[in-house]
Amino acid sequence: MEDPTANKSREFDEEALITEDEFSQQDHRYFDGRRMHKVSQPMRFKKHKEDDCYAPKMVSFGPYNHGLPQLRMVEEFKPKVLTMFVSSSGKDREFFYYMILKVIDQVRNCYVGVSIDVYDDGALAEMMLLDASFTIYLMKISMGDGEKYFHFHQHFGMATRSFAFRDMCLLENQIPLWVIELSINLIYGNKEEESMLLCNFLSYITFGDLRLTRIPGEDKKRPLHLLDAAYRLLVKEWDNEGKELVQPVSKCQRFLPWPWRKEGPNNFGIFNRQFRSVTDLKAKGIYFRPSSHCLKDVTFKSYIFFGQLQLPIQFFNSQSKLFFQNAIAYEASPGSDVGFSIICYINFLKSLIVKPEDVKELREKKILFSNLDGDEQVVQVIKEIDTCGIDFSTIFDEVKMRIEEHCSNKAKTWIAKLIHTYFRNPWTFIALLAATFLLCLTFLQTYYTINIP
Repeated sequence: MEDPTANKSREFDEEALITEDEFSQQDHRYFDGRRMHKVSQPMRFKKHKEDDCYAPKMVSFGPYNHGLPQLRMVEEFKPKVLTMFVSSSGKDREFFYYMILKVIDQVRNCYVGVSIDVYDDGALAEMMLLDASFTIYLMKISMGDGEKYFHFHQHFGMATRSFAFRDMCLLENQIPLWVIELSINLIYGNKEEESMLLCNFLSYITFGDLRLTRIPGEDKKRPLHLLDAAYRLLVKEWDNEGKELVQPVSKCQRFLPWPWRKEGPNNFGIFNRQFRSVTDLKAKGIYFRPSSHCLKDVTFKSYIFFGQLQLPIQFFNSQSKLFFQNAIAYEASPGSDVGFSIICYINFLKSLIVKPEDVKELREKKILFSNLDGDEQVVQVIKEIDTCGIDFSTIFDEVKMRIEEHCSNKAKTWIAKLIHTYFRNPWTFIALLAATFLLCLTFLQTYYTINIP
């Protein structure tokens, strides 16, 4: 087949142009002014030769990492994937290429520093077409497409699949989400099952199920890329119909109020990054319950004899550090308007988890889940997530202040200590009862000895 980039003035028949009208009517909504920035050099500085959390290992998406020699194997494989989808769609490759070329100016505007001298319109359109088809290919594999699963492993082996999915969540390795959606529509048309592919993929990688029925931001500003879409799912709560339950953080909460602007000297303690660990809070009579999958869903209630801290459910695996590191870089990107929810959550989590016993407590309460080898590894992963010195924790300031008030109440903490010491297991409770019984017997014996002749 002739390379579509060789002739940009290719003529299409009239029927094909009519088919494209539905897309051309919506071209104006694709680019909304937001751009994909690279990770700043200070943030990506590697300490002690650590692995670069922002660089792809197997596959490139978009122009920032395109053409790297170490990614050549998958780059040479992408045309086969595109051919597979083109042949199944009933259209030809030129049609796909032309549809991407129509909106190539909007694609270019999504990136920073991708000049026409580096990638002309034809080369950039070809890149988007190949990258979008390979993204859809990986989505189909993750959703259980056996044919494509076997096809991938036949070419790359079983050990490499995790690297491909790893590279999909890197900040510098993204293509516009609307390019993926456009490609899905071009390949599958209006087939209901396939039109839900992107929504199901995001739901599965975030929640482990298919609870979502729509892409986050569908009625507002659309996600910029896959990382943005996954980010939105983690900082908002969605019900089984895809309805948003938790409102995003307000603009006034995005900036850290300085301690000296707070009233009362005791409030300075909420800015202490150390705060109190899970074990310490448990000793103060605070119990833990899961809230939701929304990372901002942290609440605390103080009762007469105890307190209850509800924390979001989170699963940690070998890729958790990489995802959170890129999500933090996304929050810190120039012009970012998403807030600092991930940074606040990680800082709060670092203050709560300092040793394996803290992880064990949250794991037993069904708050933290992990497929890592032991609680020690979870602690290590959390410690290694670098917030780059950004100390924002404003979302949880009120919760931390309420916890401090509870822990400063001597009556509540004394009762909590009593319960924690003597009622935490049957044997200490039996020992307390035995001691109380013996004390009563001693008192009765003394009373009768004195008062009865």
